Amino acid sequence: MSLISVEQAAGMLGVSRTTAYRMVSDRLIPSVRLMKRGVRVHAEQLQQMIDEAAAASISNAGGITEVPVCPTKERIHPTGGSLSNNQMAKELDALLELPTSQRQKP
Repeated sequence: MSLISVEQAAGMLGVSRTTAYRMVSDRLIPSVRLMKRGVRVHAEQLQQMIDEAAAASISNAGGITEVPVCPTKERIHPTGGSLSNNQMAKELDALLELPTSQRQKP
């Protein structure tokens, strides 16, 4: 475990020294108070917080997307919107022509 100064933590976070000290007092930054040397920040924990916040902001911004797997074999029309009357008629005709299974009589 390595400890860094609040000024170094402020540099990592890109905030002012005053803001970093306020974050320490509000317990937003993982820190430890040393008797004569003042306040030190846990470097690894701070870096982990920064990495987690960056990953969350990227996924919330749409940078990382998961492609859902569609369990159906439904056709998707690339044109979008509603079907025209002719397209709808062709779709219905195709559905009505599907073979149906018949039960055999015992």
